[in-house]
Amino acid sequence: MGTSASSNGPGAGVSFDPPWLDDVEVPNQQKTEKQNEPLVLAPRARFSSARRNMGEYARSGDKDSVRRALGHYSKTGMGGAQNVAKRMRTSTKVAASFFNTFQSLREDKTFALGRELKELRSQGADANQVIDAIVSHVCPTGGSIDEISCRDSGTAAISEFLVDNPDADICNLDDDQIWSLTATYLGNEVFSRVQMDIGQAFEKQDVSIEDRVIRLNDMREYIQSEIAIQMNKLRETADKKLDINKLLSDTIRNTFEVYEVDV
Repeated sequence: MGTSASSNGPGAGVSFDPPWLDDVEVPNQQKTEKQNEPLVLAPRARFSSARRNMGEYARSGDKDSVRRALGHYSKTGMGGAQNVAKRMRTSTKVAASFFNTFQSLREDKTFALGRELKELRSQGADANQVIDAIVSHVCPTGGSIDEISCRDSGTAAISEFLVDNPDADICNLDDDQIWSLTATYLGNEVFSRVQMDIGQAFEKQDVSIEDRVIRLNDMREYIQSEIAIQMNKLRETADKKLDINKLLSDTIRNTFEVYEVDV
């Protein structure tokens, strides 16, 4: 998932919610209409508290510091957990596409991706080729940071799943496995978003590369764990007619509401 931030992160005086996100086309997802909502600009020093706590986490590895960093990131840096979820709507659309794709692989014998994967297997394709085919089917193909992040998060999630479940049939996952894989993908996306926005705090600390990698991996696993907890809570109370996009968006919102409690 990378060990350094790719930019200086968003600053003050820009919209919390960039309108160009609505132009990202996610395969197998209906394009949403742009909402004519009032433009809300981010305040000065929006991420100062988040970066300070993230820097402390980079130095010490203290879990309370990363929790506070995530809480400040959401509450002040992004204007609240609901804004974080809204900002990450491309991520949730792709997560929904992951969920629906693995259900279709299991249940629809005429599913085009299923036939493609069967053909790849007959040709002796390795795991990377199978993963690439799934990610190409699910993720957007554009070159924006968000679109690239979705593909990286998807590749990492499936790779991690196959390492942990070497005997699993990727075309016939049970419900728990599909939910788990979706949660891992969404956790990767939250981690990636935080890294892009405030991960620069890691670069400013005198920390060895080994400790930096450990801290980043620990943070990613911490985020993945909370995402899974919140997703499972919502899954248990969901109606039979599941709105997967809303459930995934609510998962992100609820996760950051948990982090905001400590700030």
